[in-house]
Amino acid sequence: MNRSRRFFLGTSLAAVGALTIARPSAQCSDPPEDSGPLPQIVQGGPIRPPGALPEKEFRARCISCGVCVGICRGKRFDALTPAPHGTRSAFGAPRVVDMRDFPCTLCMECPPRCPTGALRKVEKEDVRMGMALIDLGLCFGWNGDVCLSCSKACPLGAKVFDFHYGQWGNQPYINEACVGCGLCVKFCPLGGSAIKVVTRERYKEVRDDYLVEVNGALQSSVEKRYRIVYERNLPRIMARGRLVEREYR
Repeated sequence: MNRSRRFFLGTSLAAVGALTIARPSAQCSDPPEDSGPLPQIVQGGPIRPPGALPEKEFRARCISCGVCVGICRGKRFDALTPAPHGTRSAFGAPRVVDMRDFPCTLCMECPPRCPTGALRKVEKEDVRMGMALIDLGLCFGWNGDVCLSCSKACPLGAKVFDFHYGQWGNQPYINEACVGCGLCVKFCPLGGSAIKVVTRERYKEVRDDYLVEVNGALQSSVEKRYRIVYERNLPRIMARGRLVEREYR
């Protein structure tokens, strides 16, 4: 990367931080959900607690007793919420709704206490709540910066994250060892997060197209990548701001 481009990237991303600090906190808060990462990819259904059986089997066994929700709230994690009446999810069935503020911590306390076996005992590495996807157009690490907050927050770390270091950043990629806990969503410092967790079923549907996008970004020419980063991505990133307090320490 030549000096002029490196300088501009540095000053542009520094401006994101400056804008975040300069604006009142109310203006720096996360944007509305509909402007979040990967809006073209829907979640695909409820994100269940760790150890949940496949959705049909889970719904057949879950009696909405609230034991798992009570354990989660008792430990002050507040990740699990019972489905309200009138939703497509079974009434009272546990799900993770707000991964931006209350992701699953993988404490693994709820599966052994489930009275019906809707949640089964599994090793942390074998949990399959969902799959996290990075929005390449919003991630700092794909647009000229180096950001490790998501990988540091991940309970499985190097097992889940691959990096494609280059002139456009450290370019993180979340592989299929992901358990879908959402800790990366919480600790992404971009306003609104650059990461979305979808169900495993939805991931199977979008995987090929997503990999085409990832490989396309990695293999694109310098000129094409330059236009994408400067003309499309950086304005979106700067509009959201960098929430320094979100970064994993």
